[in-house]
Amino acid sequence: MKTFFEKVVTQDTSNIRAFKYSNKAFNTPWHVHPEYELTFILNSVGNRYVGNNISDYQPGELVLLGPNLPHCWKNDLESEDRAESLVLQWSKEVIAPLMGFDEIKSVFNKVERGIIFHQPESIDVETKMNKIIASKGIERYLHFVNLLKEMVKLDQRQYLAGASYAYDESSATNDRIEKVQNFISDHYDRKIKLSEIAQELNMTEQSFSRFFSKAMQRPFFVFLNEYRINRVSRLLLETDMQVAEIGYRCGYESLPFFYQQFKKFKNYSPLEFRKLYKKI
Repeated sequence: MKTFFEKVVTQDTSNIRAFKYSNKAFNTPWHVHPEYELTFILNSVGNRYVGNNISDYQPGELVLLGPNLPHCWKNDLESEDRAESLVLQWSKEVIAPLMGFDEIKSVFNKVERGIIFHQPESIDVETKMNKIIASKGIERYLHFVNLLKEMVKLDQRQYLAGASYAYDESSATNDRIEKVQNFISDHYDRKIKLSEIAQELNMTEQSFSRFFSKAMQRPFFVFLNEYRINRVSRLLLETDMQVAEIGYRCGYESLPFFYQQFKKFKNYSPLEFRKLYKKI
C-alpha cells in the first residue's frame, strides 16, 4: 500500500475541516499533511502509529498532531465494532493569530511529536467537537477557539514520537514503513525472521536493518516486540485467557522471554498489569 500525501479541503470560510469518520475500518494508510489534526476516538481498538511511536489505542483518546507528522490508526480487524472518530484539521494560518495567547500556545507545546491528552472527558470534548462539526463559518471558528481554551485544562499529556525524531520526506522510506506495518499486523502471531521482512522490501538483511533503525530510531525486533506487547495488553484486559496462552497467541515461543519483554515495556508482570488495570 502506497503512502500518500493527504490534501485537506475545508470548503468552509472558517478554514477548519471538521467531520465524523465512521467505517468498518480506519482505511487511511501511513500518511502526512501540512495541517494540524485533532482526533477523538469514539469506537474501535487497535494500534496507532505516530512518527516512530507505536501504541495501542482505545475509545476516549484525544490526539493532537503537528504538521507533516506521519501517522495512521489501524484498528483490530478481528473486532466487529465500527471504526469511529471525530476529526478536526486546520492550517497554520488558522492557528497563527491565536499563538499570542500563552494559554493556547501551551496546548501546542511539542506538537511536532504528537500529543495524547488524558481524561478529555473532563472537558466534555465529544460534545465540543460535535458542535464544531455541526456549525459553519464564524460559529465553527468560535467553537474551535473555545475547545482550544478548554484543552489547557488537560495537563496530563504524553508525547508520542521521540524527541529526536525527524520525518524523512522520501516516498520510498514511507512506502517501506507502511509495508513493515502491514507485514507485522499480518504475521505478529508467529516467528518472524529478519530475512522475511527484508525480502518483502527487496533488501538485504543488513541494508534493511540499517534502514529501519535510521527511520524509526530503534531496531526492527524492538519495534516488533512493542507491537506484540500492545496486543498482549489488550488481551489481558479484554479477555480471561491465560497469560501463557496470550503470550503464545501473540508470537512468543519462549515464556521467559515473553515475561521479560512485557516487564521491560510495561514495568509490571502480565498478571500484575491485569490486576492493576482491571481495578481502574
